Amino acid sequence: MKKLFLLSFEGMNSDLIDIWIESGHLKNFKRLRQEGYLGNIKCSRIPYESSGIMSVLSGMSDSEHGLYSYWHVHNQDYIPKVHNGEDLKKYHFWQQEKFKEHRKGIVNIFGTHPAYDINGYLITYAMNRTLRYTYPVDFMRELSKKGLSYVQDMGAFYKNQGKEAFIHEVLKVEKMRHEVCKELLRKDLDMYVFNYTCIDRVCHFFMNELLDKTMDLKDKAVFNMYQYCDEILGDILEFVEKCNGELILFSSVGFGQLNHFVEINQYLAEKKLLKWSDNKRIPDWNKTIAFESVQGSHGININREHIYERGMVKDCEYDCLIKDVIRELEKMPNPYNDNPMFCKVVPGKEFYDSNIEAPDIVLEPFDWTYLPYGDTYWSDRVSRHSQTGWHRNESVWGRFGLRTDKEELSQVQELKDIFTQIQTIEGGQRG
Repeated sequence: MKKLFLLSFEGMNSDLIDIWIESGHLKNFKRLRQEGYLGNIKCSRIPYESSGIMSVLSGMSDSEHGLYSYWHVHNQDYIPKVHNGEDLKKYHFWQQEKFKEHRKGIVNIFGTHPAYDINGYLITYAMNRTLRYTYPVDFMRELSKKGLSYVQDMGAFYKNQGKEAFIHEVLKVEKMRHEVCKELLRKDLDMYVFNYTCIDRVCHFFMNELLDKTMDLKDKAVFNMYQYCDEILGDILEFVEKCNGELILFSSVGFGQLNHFVEINQYLAEKKLLKWSDNKRIPDWNKTIAFESVQGSHGININREHIYERGMVKDCEYDCLIKDVIRELEKMPNPYNDNPMFCKVVPGKEFYDSNIEAPDIVLEPFDWTYLPYGDTYWSDRVSRHSQTGWHRNESVWGRFGLRTDKEELSQVQELKDIFTQIQTIEGGQRG
């Protein structure tokens, strides 16, 4: 009987892991590489946590599951809506009949909110402030009696409060999460699915420190997050060994340097494809043809009548108009240098095999240090212009346990391939 430990560390960079393993700083990741397997893996083509983690949990490609951001790409009233877990939970592998009888501990996995009945314990990935995020509903009361607390990631939000304050908040949330995860590990469960976010959250704002040769490594915020996650991995490996379990580790997105987010809406306005309202952060929807889709989707939407409440483009005009918009975007220069902004501009239905959730146009960056800003509604709220790092489409994954044939595991090329690895682990089936 094998127990499954599925462990996510969002935002890992394989080059940084290599460097810090070789310099003797990440002893548990080094052990994973030596005694198990640790290698690179391809993420979603336009990398985003929700897309990557859904591919792992469902075995679907980005074209199949249609998750391109935390928010829906198309919203009738133009205000981005978070994907509801009621629509997504059917894709999670633990909902399959073969896993129904397995007792589970699931913490902080996108697509699990609102909480729902499972055979075990669930702490959701909530995108809003709420106290109703567990199953059983009284699970937090049980934890609080043991002196444990839990706060969602929204409890540590970057608002230009300064480095030390932000790092303190992020670590406080992550440490509370890890204590709760360890409490679940002490229970007799069959599978544990945990997602840790501190690396990703800190990389967004302090990736630039890694370029500073005058700064001590121990003072670099990103390095400290990797060290803490190395401690987390060490704790979990102890539990894996005690029960002869199987560990699968992955990162749903990679990470790299960012020079600037570029507001594509400004360019669309110059080309008379977008008209600003009196508020220069919000388009005048009655006079706008094309606009940026939600952050991270790298997309442009066409303001179609049958989708948007103030849409102005008729279906009979769509095919011709989208070609015109693509031609203009193909000519867009990078406003910070002499390079083009995009290496490819393609219809979303072509890029994502006609998935209706896709943006109308997908923008593939020429230089991944200059990326599309996205819809201003959320991009402004999360301080995107303060960010110095963003997702990349290559990250890491690993295995630890009996099934660690390195030649076989090296054939795992994409995040969706991890789903097959999960299926090979019985997860401690009960008699």
